[in-house]
Parts: sequence; structure tokens; C-alpha cells
Amino acid sequence: MSGSISVLGLGSGLELQNILEQLRKADEAPIERLKTEQTKLKEQISAFDELTSGLLNAKGHALNLTLDSTYLGRSVSVTDETVLTASVGTGATVASRQIEVSQLAQTSSWEGAGVTGEDAVVNSSGADQTFTYRVGSGDAVSLTVANGTTLQGLADLINNDATNPGVTASVINDGSGATPYRLVLTANNTGESGRIAIDGQLSGYTFTEKTGASGASLNAQLTIDGITYQREKNTGINDIFSGVTLNLNKAGNVSLSVSSDNTGLKDAIKGMVEEINKVITSSREKSGYDKDGNPNTLQSVSSAKRLAYELVDILSEQVKTGGSITSMSDLGLKVNRDGSISLDENTLDKALSQNYEDVKKFLLGTTDGTQEITGFAESVNDSLRSYTVPGTGVFPGEKTAAETRIKDIDTNIASANERLNKKYAVLEKQFAELDSFLSKMNQMSTYLKSQFNSLSGKTEK
Repeated sequence: MSGSISVLGLGSGLELQNILEQLRKADEAPIERLKTEQTKLKEQISAFDELTSGLLNAKGHALNLTLDSTYLGRSVSVTDETVLTASVGTGATVASRQIEVSQLAQTSSWEGAGVTGEDAVVNSSGADQTFTYRVGSGDAVSLTVANGTTLQGLADLINNDATNPGVTASVINDGSGATPYRLVLTANNTGESGRIAIDGQLSGYTFTEKTGASGASLNAQLTIDGITYQREKNTGINDIFSGVTLNLNKAGNVSLSVSSDNTGLKDAIKGMVEEINKVITSSREKSGYDKDGNPNTLQSVSSAKRLAYELVDILSEQVKTGGSITSMSDLGLKVNRDGSISLDENTLDKALSQNYEDVKKFLLGTTDGTQEITGFAESVNDSLRSYTVPGTGVFPGEKTAAETRIKDIDTNIASANERLNKKYAVLEKQFAELDSFLSKMNQMSTYLKSQFNSLSGKTEK
């Protein structure tokens, strides 16, 4: 309503402004009902999203139960983890191993002669000399050592060489007597491929091989079930038996066991039941009435009212594979008196431990003679897809319909407001004219009354 009629009625003394507002309020009642419907539709959309999200969570667990990898969980144990630790991947062979670690992989090292300090000269021959070394089976590296080069200078020459194949030179002080300073060469990598060999020494400063001297192996050595293996590293050893990674810590004997681990499988079964139960509880609440008997958000939506019963029916489906497990009740599923569902973990654990293969066939499906038997997990996954798939799913469809109705209501409200604006623009003008007319009439009445009073007064005299 425009502000031009904010003083409507001042001239006439009538409450024209209030009358106009009351008339408009009555005419806007249908618009308010549309807005109320729109608010309810928005609440329904939020409810549809919540139900769809819960169903997608349940579907995710059901999908996991259709995957072979879910049934290939493994755990590994080692009798003494101070000797070695191990990790295991999905599908590793279930077995026990006897392992003896006789040696860890080591880094090759050479030690130079002792001198008085870091600045002691290692080439005092009066001419340049060549120091030559190599690592593993790599090419020889030749360094020109200038006359007057110090111990630290030789270390820097090795470390800063762009062709350095993997050797670190360090000046150490071993604390022995008058010549405690030595240059130590250490391979950057363990094992034989990191072995340092010196092919050409300086005439005035020589190195002696320490770790790996006399051809002693630098590789880790371990014996598994009587077979000896060598590896050039102590960690991440994953090529001895498939799916198991070893990390060696020290020499010693251990027993290693790889066993089946049903934790992932159990979690997927529990997760599916728990998520479906959440949806059942939520759908019953949203499609019912509140404590005062008023309808809740989805009370008028038939698909939401049916959902709880349909989900219970889905979980009650039987799959006969010839095994002892034919339904979820065999895995501990219970339908409670209030319509909710729950899972008895003791029953589930017993089924997994005593009838694992039957549980697997029930969930994954199997082949019976010439025909494929669809597993329970795939059946649930397909059923839940019918509720959640974008575009054609039950609740995405309900959401789309609600969104379309909201847009229609927006259009209707805009049209209705436009009509009312036009109507009340005319009424406002008419009321203003009425106010003006009545104001003039009031003025004329006042004038006439004054004249009559004047005439009456003269007569009385």
C-alpha cells in the first residue's frame, strides 16, 4: 500500500485508512494460504532430503556387501614385534610363517686415517691427485683433489659433487689421542646396491673399509619356512609373500600369522541395518501426528507413510542358496514391537564364525546348477536405488514435484499481488476522493450551522 493514503480520513473524520487495510487483508487471505502451503512444501523438501540421505547411507553399506573385497579382510599377528612388524592387505593368503631374521640390511662405510684436525692437509704432494670411487655396480666417479686440500675440503668436494652417486662424507672426532679427526664415507642406501668401492686413493690419505669389509654382505638376511631371502632394505619388504609387508627391527625368531578378519564385513552389515532403522524411525515420525494430534510434515505423502513397511519387507526377503543362512533373521535381525529393527550381535558373530561361507553366499549370491542366485546385498542395493536415484527415484521425484509446486505458487502469488495492487490503487483513489468530498461536506455543514446560529441569535434580540 502506498504512503499517499497514510493520512486518509483526516478530512472526513472517518477511519478510511483502517477500512482500506482491513479490505486488503481480507483479499490477501488466499495469498497467505499459498504462502503457508509453500512453507509446508519447503519443510517437505527438507524431509525428503533427510530420508534420501539416510537411504543413501544404507545403500552404501549394501553396496559394500556386494563387493568381493569386503569378504577378504585379513589381520596379521607377530609373536615378537621387537624383531619385526608386519602389515597385511586385503586378500592375503591365510597362513602361519616361521621367520628368522639373521641380519639387518646395513649401509656401506669407509673410514679414513686419523689426523690432527679438520684443517689437516690430505694432499701435500705438490700436485693435483685423483680420488676415484663407485657405488654398487655404478660408474666410477673421479674427483680432482688439488694440492693443499684439507680433510674438510675433501669432504666438501665429495658432498658437493653433482655426480655423487649416493655417498655422504663426514668429518668426525672419535676422541682418540692426538689424531682423532677422520673422514668417514657412508652410503645413503642400505644393501649391496649401496656398497662403496674405492678404486683410487690419495697417496697421503687412505681409507679402510669398515661395514661390509672382506665382502661381508650388506643385505638383510631372513629365513622363512626354511628358505633364505636377502633384501637390500629393512622396511617395506612386500615381495616375499603376497599381501604381507615386513619391517625388520633386529635379529631374532618370530612366528607370523595371517588370519581372516570379518570386522569390515560385520561393520557393513551393522551399518546397513542401523541406517535403515534410522530411516524407518524418521519416516514414521514425519508421516504421523505430533503429541497434540496435528499432522507432521509428511503426513499427507503416501510414499513416506509406506516407506517403513516397505523397508521391513526388503530386509525380510529370503535368499535360498542351499546353505543354512537364508534371511537376515539368521544373522540376528529383529523387528521390534514399535516397528523399528535391531541386530543381535551375538547371533551375527556366531553366524560369521560358524557359517561364514553360508553367510557369504547369502549376501553375495551364488550359482545353483545352471542359474545365478542374486545375493541379498545386491537385492537391497537395487531396492534402495529405486528410492534414491536422481530423477526417477521415489523421493527425488517427490522433491522435484514439491519444487515445481513452489515455483507455481511463486507465480500465483506474484499474479495475485499484481491484481490486488491495481485494485487497491483504484480504491485508494476513490477513498481519497470520498475523503475530500466528505471534508467539503463537513466544511459546508459547519458553515451552514454557523449561519443558522447567527440568524437565530439576531431574532432572539
